[in-house]
Amino acid sequence: MILYQYRGPLSDNTKFQYFVDLIKNGAMKFSKPSEFNDPFDCCPTQVGELPENALPHAVIDELNRGIQHATSQVLGVSCLTPYPDRMLMWSHYGDQHRSICVGFDKNILLENSPKNSEGNPLYTEIRPVEYTNSRPKEEDNEAIYKKSKEWNYEDEYRIVSSAKKGHPQWGPGVWNIPTLAIKEIVIGARVDRALQEKIVRTVKSIKLEIEIKKAVLHSHCFELLIENLSDQPNVAPMSGFIFGPNGNCINT
Repeated sequence: MILYQYRGPLSDNTKFQYFVDLIKNGAMKFSKPSEFNDPFDCCPTQVGELPENALPHAVIDELNRGIQHATSQVLGVSCLTPYPDRMLMWSHYGDQHRSICVGFDKNILLENSPKNSEGNPLYTEIRPVEYTNSRPKEEDNEAIYKKSKEWNYEDEYRIVSSAKKGHPQWGPGVWNIPTLAIKEIVIGARVDRALQEKIVRTVKSIKLEIEIKKAVLHSHCFELLIENLSDQPNVAPMSGFIFGPNGNCINT
């Protein structure tokens, strides 16, 4: 099974280097839950048994965020999905279709989890998120794998790094996953030609066996197609024009 991670902007040398470090060294960020864009993520409620209006919601939120903060000191999460063709994922996490997503072999990731000086693995499983309308309670040990149904378009799988005895201690941070697991690079539909060429040169110079694919807009449907980059025609950039409200020609 291939699982994909949508990557952020590649627009400057520093951000592009994050991509290089991933391909070359397997450098993957395991983020603190407190950094996520969902404020409910890994933030179970401490007062699930109380009547809804027993305390002001703002007071309860402050209490609950204490759990999230504590969790973020010892747990790091990296997020994947089985689908490289989700328009919302490209828009939200793939720099509005101007970046890439990277495909990993799930089995290779699991079979080759790095171990620290005490033999403790970076991660032990890769699990799908459960989407639910019920907010998890504090005692729910599965809370890190539960999110609101509003996020179900992500079809998210999670790799969780928890702090363990040894060096590195693991938990949140940037850790090196096995590069053998990296199988595909999918280039976004709106990546410009210069950046695309840079991506291809970089991948080929580091790891020739990685497949390079391209997201292409379907000509008749609201749909993204994932095609082999080598199958794409060499189309020259095109320009056009429209007439403005005053009859003036506007180049596009």
